[in-house]
Amino acid sequence: MELDLGLIIPIIVGIIALVIIYVLAKNWVKIYNKFQYWINRAERKFADLDILMQERLDRLQALADIVKKYDIHEYKTLKDVIEARTGWTKDTSLNEKVKQANKIENAFIKIQAVFEKYPNLKADKLHKRLMKNDERVERRLREARLGYNRVAQQYNERVVRFPRLIVAKFHGFKKMDYLKLSNSINQESHEQFDPKKLFEN
Repeated sequence: MELDLGLIIPIIVGIIALVIIYVLAKNWVKIYNKFQYWINRAERKFADLDILMQERLDRLQALADIVKKYDIHEYKTLKDVIEARTGWTKDTSLNEKVKQANKIENAFIKIQAVFEKYPNLKADKLHKRLMKNDERVERRLREARLGYNRVAQQYNERVVRFPRLIVAKFHGFKKMDYLKLSNSINQESHEQFDPKKLFEN
């Protein structure tokens, strides 16, 4: 019995094609699941940071209240404090939360600079008490930032590497923003303002 090559070749090609499709599909699913794994890890790491950021916001508001009490009108700084406070919400994307966390840190540094400028503010009892506990929060924030940034870096490396970048582009996986340690203050003009208007809810 003669083998019909005209039938065998398409069957072999079909089997090879099915094997290739199966391997590709299996790897595609594996890569996709790995992206989801790193996203979940990043979200868990950021959840640890969320509690600390709430603490930071409370302290930021307390410092702003001290500035208001002394009738010091640092418009831009206090405006940034309010925006940082009102912008913090859990109902946003991870990258948006990271941007907001960076804004909060920047606002915190700016308001600390206001206290450096005015010795009577630094001498305030509440300010001294707030700063006494600041080292503990700073240490925990550093650890939380570092943990999140490590996960974000590992995820981001996968987004740009071939062949994972094909899956990333297809499913819309984008690079994660990093949490920054602000060490400089934006030197902007400080306008005079009516604090009552600015802090109205």
